[in-house]
Amino acid sequence: MPKLIDHEGRQQEIAEAVWRVIRRDGVSAVSVREVAAEAGLSSGSLRHVFASKAELLAYSMQLVHVRARERIIAHVSITDPRSRALAILEEVLPLDETRQCEMEVNLALVSEVPGHPTLRTIALDAHNALRAACALALDGLSRNGLFDSARSVEDEALRLHALIDGLAMHLVLGDNDSSEVAAKTLAAHIDGLA
Repeated sequence: MPKLIDHEGRQQEIAEAVWRVIRRDGVSAVSVREVAAEAGLSSGSLRHVFASKAELLAYSMQLVHVRARERIIAHVSITDPRSRALAILEEVLPLDETRQCEMEVNLALVSEVPGHPTLRTIALDAHNALRAACALALDGLSRNGLFDSARSVEDEALRLHALIDGLAMHLVLGDNDSSEVAAKTLAAHIDGLA
């Protein structure tokens, strides 16, 4: 009887191998051969899953966004609007090893956007999804009297998005900002919108 292969599981294992290569050696080190070795596969086996390096990079970037989105969705049911907003927004900050890994990989792959139109599309989709998450969080605050009605949700979503991007970059660069400081900064910003 032939061995059944979990195709999606295999894709994710390979993408995680891409992430390890990127974090260790940078995007320029990513090749079918290098990733196959990292994943413990032959190059031929890897090519059965991903036909090209471009497909491999695109899936690896997409997986970062899928996992963040899954974590965000898990917080939508939080009933307290402030807690819900913070839980959702903290999922895109590199506050732990998992999110640090994802942010480092995402930033490395964003640097490849000029040569890869598919990566550009994936990056823009993620960018727009983060802006929408900011607006959704602020809308939830607004509907519950935790957002100054003289402010524009759209304008504040842009500012919040920029703050999150900036905090994420500070954390990735390790400029002595701790995860705790970043989380407190985000909470202070949210509280200041009331």
